[in-house]
Amino acid sequence: MVFGRRRAVDPADTTGRTRRSPLRPLVSLNHFMIFICATIVTGIAAYFVHLEPKPHSTHIIYQLVIAVITLILYAISSILPFINRYRGHFMPVNLILSYLWLTSFIFASQDWAGRRCLRFSTVAGRCGLKKTMIAFDFLALFFLMCNVVAEGFLLRQERAGATVDPVHEPKHRPDTATTANTTNVV
Repeated sequence: MVFGRRRAVDPADTTGRTRRSPLRPLVSLNHFMIFICATIVTGIAAYFVHLEPKPHSTHIIYQLVIAVITLILYAISSILPFINRYRGHFMPVNLILSYLWLTSFIFASQDWAGRRCLRFSTVAGRCGLKKTMIAFDFLALFFLMCNVVAEGFLLRQERAGATVDPVHEPKHRPDTATTANTTNVV
């Protein structure tokens, strides 16, 4: 009802409630999965920063910063899809973060994939943790891209289903001249 807009009312529903999109739980699940992936990447990257007393790789610092930003944003945003006024407005944030996570995934793959895990790494050994970080970078990227698509559909669905509140006009009463003509019997 804010700004003269409301969601479409289901004609079969006699209680007057607005219908909820089935995409909302999917978007909330994606937000939660992104939060979990960011938590794991934050923990592993922070552990790598803690292990090295010397200057750290910029790739690890980048991954840590992106994971912490994502962690903070998605800790709050998991409940957004259940708010009635939410219509997929978080899609631009998902799109921007998906590119940042793609970069993080590329950095991790360049640094630690294949035989480079032991040879060219700033953190010696720990190949299992490094490959876990690569996997969760990819999972975060995957869920962000799924979220971009789902929230795009949600935004489109909400805009297509939104209706303008009817304007309350005063009732039109017929003129006395028109009623006089219809009631006169000759």
